Parts: sequence; C-alpha cells; structure tokens
Amino acid sequence: MTMMPTKPLNKHQLKNLETHSRLLKAAEEIFVRDGYEGAQLSAIAAAADRTKGAVYDHFRSKEDLFLALFETRTKEYINELVARLKKCATRKESIEAFREFYVAMATHKTWPILTLEFKLFALRQAESKDRLRKAFLMMKASGDEGLTQKMFGPLNRQQKGAAELSLSALGPIVSGLILESYFEPETLSEKGTRRILGQIFDALFQPSD
Repeated sequence: MTMMPTKPLNKHQLKNLETHSRLLKAAEEIFVRDGYEGAQLSAIAAAADRTKGAVYDHFRSKEDLFLALFETRTKEYINELVARLKKCATRKESIEAFREFYVAMATHKTWPILTLEFKLFALRQAESKDRLRKAFLMMKASGDEGLTQKMFGPLNRQQKGAAELSLSALGPIVSGLILESYFEPETLSEKGTRRILGQIFDALFQPSD
C-alpha cells in the first residue's frame, strides 16, 4: 500500500505547536520553582511569553497542564530507554543498558519530588487521582510491553507478571530515595543513591549471561 505524503503544517498550526511546547517548558520551570499547588497559570504564561488566555486555549486547567507535562516527560524517558535497548544485541546487554539508565535517575532531583507532590494532592481529590492513575496506566501500556520483551524475551504469564511487578517498583523506589536524600544528604548523596539503586536493580533483575 502506497503511503500518502504528509501534508505540511500551515503557519497557524506551527504557531500552535510552538506555543504548546513553550507552555510545557515554562510549566516545568514554574512547577519546579513554586511547587504544584503554589504555581500560578499567570506565572507560567509570563515565563512562556504568552497570555493567560493562551494557556486556556491549550489546557483546561492547571491540573490538565501538569498531566500533559507528566505524560510528555514520561514518554521522553520511555523513548530514551527504548532507543538504548534497540542498540543491544543480547539480553545481557539490554539489562546492563537498562541498569545504567536506571542508576542515572539519581541525578534527576526535581522532577520526582514534584511528581510526589502532585500525587499527594491528587490523593485527596477523587477526579485528580483517577486522571493520574489513567495517565500512569497509559504510560505503562506504551512502555512496559516493549521493555519486558526486549530484556527478557518470550515470557509465560507467571514470568511476565513477575517482571512487570519489578518494573512497577523501580519508579517509586527512585522517588522515595530522592525525597529522603533531602533529609539525609550525607548518607544519601548522589553517589550513595546511585549505589543503592544499582543494588536494588541487581536484586530485582539479577543480570546473567
């Protein structure tokens, strides 16, 4: 079947894409600086050099903007990991690449804390909690299947369940350690956190030949 050529975007569409991108970038800056609840849409608009009305043209609310940012960042992480795994020829290489990627998460100090803050907010808001849960499920569906297949090959139902359980534990472990590192900076230094993450990863996945 012949693929139809993609129609180029017009000026209006290109401007909308640019504004959307600028708003997401500005939102991350303001959310990290002020926290989720403290962040103001007017500050996000100003940081993006756009009007507050432009924010509402693209997002229904501050929550909607945060979830869009969450989805974008998560997709970027997944795409980066999948790109690394595609370069691997063996199961051992795939697990080692994943381990390197995971341990490096110790350097990402601000985003896990901001995500935790939003989770605590959403925990007390039924609609927000449901939206965040659905966002997690969507991200999980887009990433986990490819990860387990690449690293472990064909799995039976029980093996797949065990692998998915281990994968689900990785993110919360990173967030928890980074949160604690603000209170125990000497013990949980970046070097110490990387070491612990490596040990946890090895315990969960036990790379082998």
